[in-house]
Amino acid sequence: MNMKHNNDTVKNMSAGYSQSFMQYTQIKYVRELIAAVILFALVSCGYALVTWYQKSNNVQAFAGLVEISKSYEKSLEAARKQQELPESEQVENPFEDTELLLEAIAKQHTGSSLSPFFVFYQADLVLQKEGDLAQAITLMKKGLAQLPKKSIYYDMFNLKLIKMSLDSKDEAVAASAVQDLKLMADNNENYYYQDALHTLALYQASQGDMSAAIVSWKKLAITQADKALVPSPFVAQAQEKLKSLHIDMNVSN
Repeated sequence: MNMKHNNDTVKNMSAGYSQSFMQYTQIKYVRELIAAVILFALVSCGYALVTWYQKSNNVQAFAGLVEISKSYEKSLEAARKQQELPESEQVENPFEDTELLLEAIAKQHTGSSLSPFFVFYQADLVLQKEGDLAQAITLMKKGLAQLPKKSIYYDMFNLKLIKMSLDSKDEAVAASAVQDLKLMADNNENYYYQDALHTLALYQASQGDMSAAIVSWKKLAITQADKALVPSPFVAQAQEKLKSLHIDMNVSN
């Protein structure tokens, strides 16, 4: 009887985490806007980036990127408002202006070192407008291929690609993403390893592998923020999760 109860408990927990992971999916690469990420990165690095763009003769491309970001934010707001209307009244394409602007500016700056960011916007537009995850993944890969691996943005968008690929219907794509995610989660020299660990724990829990998820939460709970670009909420979340499960936060060797 106890064994059956424990099995039912694990199944219920896995089902709950599966639903949580799907909700996190919607946040992690649909509502977590690429526009906001890029603006944050550009504004945070301010002077250094502007100087670099001037030296690289990318001022116009940078200005175009800012205009696309503003337009994209307006399109997203228009899309949100339209979703509140009855389906019969949802006739407008809220992304049309952004699509036209992106196409025009991207053509003007194909040789710019900022060209990968235009491709990343294309990926988001495909996902937002058409819900085509496979095409969005293809575009993300295209953009990453144009972005030097030494770029401070490479790991940011690589993790975004991994998160998207985890939800692919192609089992090979999803399996490869899990391996890439584990590599990033194991690399504490990576600026995004805490986010990667958080994603890995949720994914493992959603797959019913609670033992592996607990190990990931334990690792995350004791990580240091030395390599984080901004204070991470994931460490506190992992600590709270372990407390709720009545699990010691110490990582056993």
